[in-house]
Amino acid sequence: MKNHLFYLIPKSDVVYLYNHQSFKEAYSLFRKHSYTAMPVINKRGQYVGTISEGDLLRTLALSLEHPEIDLDQFTVRDIDFKTKAEACRVDESFETVLELATHQNFVPLVDDQNVFIGILRRQELIKELLNYLKEIDAPEEIM
Repeated sequence: MKNHLFYLIPKSDVVYLYNHQSFKEAYSLFRKHSYTAMPVINKRGQYVGTISEGDLLRTLALSLEHPEIDLDQFTVRDIDFKTKAEACRVDESFETVLELATHQNFVPLVDDQNVFIGILRRQELIKELLNYLKEIDAPEEIM
C-alpha cells in the first residue's frame, strides 16, 4: 500500500479560507468553486476548522431573522461551524487517516505546529484501499 502522503493535495492547490475573511468573501468562494466544505486557517497558517455551505446558510438565515446582524461586518471567525472535521498530523498512520475519512469528505493534514499543509480526499483514500484489497486477494502466480 502506498503511503497516504502520496495522495496529499498541497495547500497551494487547495481552496481554503482565512478566519479573518468576510462572510461575503466566503460566500463568493463557495459559489465560484461549488464545494460543500472548505478548510479554514488563521493568519499563522494553522488549521482552525472546516466551514460548510450549511454554516453559511445558517448564518444567512440568522441575519434574516435578526436585522441587527450586519453580514458586512461578519467574518468567517464569527460563523458557528457545525462540521467538526478533525485534522490529522502528517505522521499519522493510514488507518487513522482512513478512520477520519469515514466521517468527512477530506482530511486536513497539519504539521506538529498545527500548520495546515494540505488535504487528503476520501475518494483517493478509498481507491487506494480497494487497490490494496485487490492485491492481497489476488491468487499467487505459480512459477
